[in-house]
Amino acid sequence: MDNNKNDILKKVYLVYLAMAVLGIGIIAKVFYIQVVEGDEWREQAKKLSLRYEKIDAIRGNILASDGSLLAASIPVFDLRMDAGNTHYNDDFFYENVDSLAYFLSNLFKDRSKQEYKQLMIKGRKGNNRYLLLKRGITYNHLKKVRKFPIFKLGKFKGGIIAESRSRRELPFRWLAFRTIGWDKEGTNNDIGLEGAYSSTLEGESGQRLMQRIGNGVYRPLNNESEIEPRNGHDILTSFDINIQDVAEDALMKQLIANEADHGSAVLMEVETGFIVAIANLGKNKEGLYEEKYNYAIGESSEPGSTFKLASIISALDDGLIKLSDT
Repeated sequence: MDNNKNDILKKVYLVYLAMAVLGIGIIAKVFYIQVVEGDEWREQAKKLSLRYEKIDAIRGNILASDGSLLAASIPVFDLRMDAGNTHYNDDFFYENVDSLAYFLSNLFKDRSKQEYKQLMIKGRKGNNRYLLLKRGITYNHLKKVRKFPIFKLGKFKGGIIAESRSRRELPFRWLAFRTIGWDKEGTNNDIGLEGAYSSTLEGESGQRLMQRIGNGVYRPLNNESEIEPRNGHDILTSFDINIQDVAEDALMKQLIANEADHGSAVLMEVETGFIVAIANLGKNKEGLYEEKYNYAIGESSEPGSTFKLASIISALDDGLIKLSDT
């Protein structure tokens, strides 16, 4: 009986000793990681939570001969909120969120006051440090938003985040639309002046450091390594916007009168050879005319013998030849 008791005690002591050794080993490892390897692992964790993001340069403008804007990059802002802001307490937030929701709803008119309020309360409860409120607001709107409750405390205390980007605009809408063209990122289907002079217009991108704040969401982090973008150059064309308008209007009338499928009108300044207007109109699926293809360039061909008549008329007009010449 005594022998069995001693055997049991030995086994218990062995298990206890093994657990004690294991516990000491775990404590020692934790101490080693925290003290000896701590800086290395903290730096590694920091690197994993940071990434660089490209900052697009502001694309250059395309100008008519008189300096009028044919295509321009307009700055817009994505409005976000640091709903987990610790510079104010919950009491302050809940006292002011109703007023803030009212002003946002009244300004943007895309959500009701209650929808904005619920969105911000949800962000506060979820500690969302990068809550999206509205995309693509104008600078004038941003100036008003900065005076709203909570946000008027400032960038850090108020938790307002405004991310700048640019949006391409055509001030004259469809005028010379196909000739101006477009340059869509990630595609090879770039056309017109935008595509041909893309390298001049686009500038050089910069980069900024972003910090992960959870759930795959990153927010900008001010850092010395941030590289500012270099904005693109403007290009000045020979287009006369008034002549372009007249050319498109005249072409439209002739296409309608003759029930034509498509047509082009190209006007050149004879003294300089500059093109002052290019109009291209063709029928779409609805049977309406629009600038859908640059027929003047895309369907161009050698003029051949038909150009001899124009050459002779020009020579006669300048007195270089006479009808009696042989």
